[in-house]
Amino acid sequence: MLKTTGLVLILLFCTSCGGLMALRLRKRTAALKKSQLFIHLLSERLSYTLCPVEELFLALAEEPLLEELDYIPDCSRRMAGRAPFPEAFCESVSQSRLPLSARDREVISSLSPIVGASSAENQLQGLMLVKANLSGQAEQAQEQAEKRSRLYLSLGILSGAALAVLLL
Repeated sequence: MLKTTGLVLILLFCTSCGGLMALRLRKRTAALKKSQLFIHLLSERLSYTLCPVEELFLALAEEPLLEELDYIPDCSRRMAGRAPFPEAFCESVSQSRLPLSARDREVISSLSPIVGASSAENQLQGLMLVKANLSGQAEQAQEQAEKRSRLYLSLGILSGAALAVLLL
């Protein structure tokens, strides 16, 4: 009885590991889509208001649609502590707990030299470029999630079953 329970636990553990890996891929895709929404809202607010970057980020940190993006309120807090925007934003993105790849973080961080650095028109053009790059990253993440999610789940189940058979 104890041995059977142990084998079932091994199978469940391996299956859950595969499921967690698949979930991480889906969360990355969701985070990239939310980041696209963030850039859209940022460009919208830049085009209609002339408020400083600190006020923009304070307003975006309170936006309910963006609450999953932990780097926005973190950047706002850093700027409230008198850190300059480029430094605050890059640090916030690099320390974010979101399941983003290094390339994703690099693309999002490329906003730092754009926002608040030039005329509104130049900022909007720069944001469009970043949004296009982020869109490519989101498409790639979506494709990976579709292909690899089933693979990770299957590998989890099969590795758990193989371990259980070996330990029989």
